[in-house]
Amino acid sequence: MKTIFTPNEAAALVELPAKRVYKEIEYQIIRYLSDTPRLPFSALIYLRALKEINFEFSIQARILLYQRLVKAWEAKANNLEIARFFILQIDNISQELLTLTEEFYQWKNQLINETNIKGGETVFPKSRLSVRYIGNLLKRGETVENIREDYPFLSEEDLKFALVFINAYPSQGRPKKDEIFN
Repeated sequence: MKTIFTPNEAAALVELPAKRVYKEIEYQIIRYLSDTPRLPFSALIYLRALKEINFEFSIQARILLYQRLVKAWEAKANNLEIARFFILQIDNISQELLTLTEEFYQWKNQLINETNIKGGETVFPKSRLSVRYIGNLLKRGETVENIREDYPFLSEEDLKFALVFINAYPSQGRPKKDEIFN
């Protein structure tokens, strides 16, 4: 099981904008592990809770929430009482995230990334179809049904994780010339 994540991976896995994750880092609510830009699993739990709560807390309240969550996580607590009627179910969130991350990284390990196939662009196994292409279709709002009609060999996992993949690993620099028409 993977237990450390880049900020982009964390954002993609918990379905938050990367900008929100970087703000939490900038405000020193969550911190990198040592000198590397990597976040611990407890940061994923915190970020997922923020997404689910969908309520804006002050920076000081978020710092306190994260510190209390980390202590509860390390103590293997099932729940964390935030306020009188507000209980965070750490075990439910962590189990959901553990399952999601394991499935995602198993799926990701099956992808093909070879320089002689589409110039090194990541593709689905036994195809020349770019994961980024499918992820971008989903990001633009294309329906799963339409994509399945055109690419029936794609699995449920392929469609589930293609969008996570492009958010976790955004392309950098100029697109290759052949990507423009893809």
